[in-house]
Amino acid sequence: MKKKKEVRVGKIDLDTVGTAFLLGVTRADKVEVLRDGKASPEDLADPSVICIEVGGSGQVQLNNWDHHGEKELRSATFQAYTWRMSQLEEPTISPKLCLLVDYIDLIDTKGPQALRNVKVEFPTLSEVFSGMLLTIRDPVEQLHRGVEILREVLNARIFPLGRMPIKGRKYRDWAVYAKAKTENNRQVAEAVKEAWWAATRSGLKLAWLETDFFGAPGALYGVGAQVVVAFSPHFGPNKIPKFTVAGNGIRIDGILAELNTREPGWGGPGSGTIIGSPREGSRMTLDEVVEIVKKVL
Repeated sequence: MKKKKEVRVGKIDLDTVGTAFLLGVTRADKVEVLRDGKASPEDLADPSVICIEVGGSGQVQLNNWDHHGEKELRSATFQAYTWRMSQLEEPTISPKLCLLVDYIDLIDTKGPQALRNVKVEFPTLSEVFSGMLLTIRDPVEQLHRGVEILREVLNARIFPLGRMPIKGRKYRDWAVYAKAKTENNRQVAEAVKEAWWAATRSGLKLAWLETDFFGAPGALYGVGAQVVVAFSPHFGPNKIPKFTVAGNGIRIDGILAELNTREPGWGGPGSGTIIGSPREGSRMTLDEVVEIVKKVL
């Protein structure tokens, strides 16, 4: 009988799911979602435990798949793909898998705006995945559903950068996810109308708003914002207060020092264009975060 894999994951996003997919995580494995987003030192030191986006940045030899350390690293998905290829005596390159890995890597490290010049009909892979997160609330189930979405993209030879199929019984769930994403987009569009605007110290166009719906930064980029502060008072299953600060192709990580002085735990990927508040939730107010952004940027 095949031994169950021990898997530790944090926030369920496309990069976490892509990594799990490449590492062969299945429903038969024991998946634990860490609410604080941090694996124990014992798990990080144990190569038999798969740790995805929960620490140990770059320590792939210990089965730790993360890229949120001090060094600028490619996504966890890209790390897992590179490792997987290195384990084969004669690697066979799959163009579709390469495209899928590149798509996830780009979305995770640069944000959806990195593909804004690629004209694709709704829904994209990212939108189907986002709709799934809106529909399925249990994070372990989200991980497995996400893996199944990626497996179907490869098995059905669906172009990862193209429009996802949502017609027919086979893609009935995908249609539900697309519908949820459409409604979320509508709610975000309404929230954007209530956004506040100002200029930062260097003259960047800043917008900020409060909403529990996903996609606020992209929506505000679309109406001219260069920097966005989005505050979700009830984020995720635990309804924690969550901030996202993002720059439209602009590094905004210069604010991290002051934010972490006020509240340790702020961070983001090496690209420096998007950061978030501590995974356990933030105690800061929207006004406080906005004032730091205005002052530093």
